[in-house]
Amino acid sequence: MIPNLIVQVWGFDIRLNTASVFDKNQTAMTTDQPSEALPIVHELRNPKGHGFDCMVFDGLYLFVPPPFMLKGETAEKRLQSIQEIELNDDDVIICAYPKCGTHWLWEVVEMLRSGVIEYRKEVKETQEFEIIYKEGTDALPAPRTLNTHLPLRMLPKQVVEKKVKCIKIIRNPKDVCVSFFNQYRDTVAPAGFEGDLEEFTELFLYGKICFGAYSDYLLTWKAELARSPGLPVLEMFYEEMKMDPVKSVKNVARFLGLTSTDQFCEDVAFACSFKKMKQLDKEAKEEYAVAKFWKEGSVGFYRKGEVGDWKNWYTVSESEKFDRIWNDQMKDSGIKFTYA
Repeated sequence: MIPNLIVQVWGFDIRLNTASVFDKNQTAMTTDQPSEALPIVHELRNPKGHGFDCMVFDGLYLFVPPPFMLKGETAEKRLQSIQEIELNDDDVIICAYPKCGTHWLWEVVEMLRSGVIEYRKEVKETQEFEIIYKEGTDALPAPRTLNTHLPLRMLPKQVVEKKVKCIKIIRNPKDVCVSFFNQYRDTVAPAGFEGDLEEFTELFLYGKICFGAYSDYLLTWKAELARSPGLPVLEMFYEEMKMDPVKSVKNVARFLGLTSTDQFCEDVAFACSFKKMKQLDKEAKEEYAVAKFWKEGSVGFYRKGEVGDWKNWYTVSESEKFDRIWNDQMKDSGIKFTYA
């Protein structure tokens, strides 16, 4: 075992150690994995002891995979395998920071591509790179609608080589932060968060969280796309999709080269409305393992989905503090958000 080493970064205690992680059912600790296969865990804690356990890969904080996901390999090797995935010409990849609408958009794309108003029985995590890695991706039947929260540099090399179509959806940072806070607050240990929104916001803004800071995610994607000219990427805004879902669905269909009728696009928009998706998530998909991450009585991935819900959570002074930090991080980015 590597002894604990505590360092201070931006006022947070980071304890480096080799730790056991929870098993699939999250009911007991397991050390069945060889110690060298377990990732080094970074305990990101504020002075109150609230925070997250993460690993670091390619400079990015990521969730610590449980042993059943590693299958005897190291977490680093499993993550590296993503870059070697062989992609098909008809693969589509949805790219987004957490809580920006990935579940919603994934269902829309799946429905458009199938040509049938029918919900998928699976959850989108069954086609997420950082959960199924190369082995799981290779086993998926075509056509594949893949998804990820990773930056472009960590995705399969063939994304750029084959110019695979990507749909990137972004959302205003205040609603993202509030939504992320509620998800972690409603998640069972060890992934849950026991602190308040003020604490979480600081973790969120300074990147002491799985998948790092949202600002870093956006700026990294912008820089990496600039180095990959010709890569077909449709950039969407959550707020536009919410305010005019039919137009957004038509834009996706056009980008994918589908000959969807106006009526079918309207039907898809209605079937994939937030209210419908929330009910579907509750009734049809709770049997999947992802449901085990929620505390009893939690609403799951679909909470409100409103534009501007952050106003119900932040005071004026808290909002202004958020703006000062965020605007400094994102200056000259050219990205304009809709906050209400």
